[in-house]
Amino acid sequence: MVQALPDQSVIAPLRGGIQAPLTVAAAAERKRLADQTTAWFARNEVHFGVSVAGEVVQRPIPYDPLPRIVDSIEWAWLERALAQRVRALDEFIRDSYGDARILRAGLVPPSLVYGSSSWFRSCRGPAALRPGQVCIAGVDLVRVAGRWLVLEDNLRVPSGASYALASRRALADLAPELLAGVHPRALGDYPRRLLAALEHRSADKGLTVLLSPGPANAAYYEHCELARLMGIPVVLAGDLVASHRGCWLRRDGANVPVARIYHRYSPEFLDPLGGRDDSLIGIPFLFAAWRQGRVVLANAPTCGVADDKRLFPYVPSLIRYYLGEQPMLEQPLTIELENLSNRRSVLARFDDYVFKPVNGSGGKGIVFGPVASGEERAAISAALERAPGAMVAQSLLEIERLPCVASSGDLEWRRCDLRAFVVVDVDPWVMPGGLTRVAPGTDEWIVNSSAGGGVKDTWVES
Repeated sequence: MVQALPDQSVIAPLRGGIQAPLTVAAAAERKRLADQTTAWFARNEVHFGVSVAGEVVQRPIPYDPLPRIVDSIEWAWLERALAQRVRALDEFIRDSYGDARILRAGLVPPSLVYGSSSWFRSCRGPAALRPGQVCIAGVDLVRVAGRWLVLEDNLRVPSGASYALASRRALADLAPELLAGVHPRALGDYPRRLLAALEHRSADKGLTVLLSPGPANAAYYEHCELARLMGIPVVLAGDLVASHRGCWLRRDGANVPVARIYHRYSPEFLDPLGGRDDSLIGIPFLFAAWRQGRVVLANAPTCGVADDKRLFPYVPSLIRYYLGEQPMLEQPLTIELENLSNRRSVLARFDDYVFKPVNGSGGKGIVFGPVASGEERAAISAALERAPGAMVAQSLLEIERLPCVASSGDLEWRRCDLRAFVVVDVDPWVMPGGLTRVAPGTDEWIVNSSAGGGVKDTWVES
């Protein structure tokens, strides 16, 4: 079944839903599999860090064994829609560091580029104009009344792919008969695709490495697992040295050339000379090496300008301007709050909105209007009074709930989103499934792992 978007320009698939395996099974069978998969995640140390008394403690990420299933026609449409969106975002990034055509056309306010904390003057130059600034994008999708919408574009440090891979391996190990019945498309090509995209950006001799902030990072499991699957070493900032001539890994008393870096840093922390000067984990002169084409950084440090949530409302305009196409994916109304009239209107209807920090990630600082406490409401009002441009308000959506296994084995329905991963090589490639993130309870709105959310496997019918 298809349903037209309001302007009748794009046809978006709409379907009634496909039952996950075990939804009609006995509660005891569901509980047995849930217990087994929980033990599998603990045994294989599939961890995500949570903050306890100010310190990051690594714990097994919660896992629900009932997969989300997406039919093949719907997924084929999503692949085209996601590729369209990422192509336009990459065009915008290069334009914002180049001729700024879209600013001169009046379609994006210059303050959203030059006033962004993620736009770096030190990155201007030929390196910022090359296609493929985005190497990997994580686009957060939700289904509302059968329709897919975009909630966020994650281009700085899109994470979660390793948890999708672990989700599939757990079911393959413990319940292979479930996969045999549906034959979902395989996910395992992701590490090879990501490595190929890095190598496509530079064929120079030299190592490919994964740069991690270290074990205190919440997603350190992912860093180590992706590096293992890609066959590359994990390195810390202290292991690298850079200059305008290149980047090197200190190893056994020698400096080994590094040609490609898959970093897990928010870009402002990568180089204290080109980004934040208070970064204690950055590598001096790394931006200079990147500007000179001596090292690949993925994603490029330029990408943060398109990750700013104040830009989000303008993405449909980017697609029309750069690609000459109608946007395939819809998105909820998102309101910037620097304007006093906007701010007053939104605060007067607090329960209708979600409040998001402009440069936030991992669900930190997000406040859902209908469940906000009096203290949270007062804090949002005070924060907007001090820095009205630091947050945006997004229309509250009743997103799709999927069946999950309760502690008793019974079924319960929790809100879920889907982080889709797009790897940009010669052409964009979409991981066939991505990561379904699950709210920690039936009454919870937020699905982020940092807030206690879990994950599901995502099956795309073959």
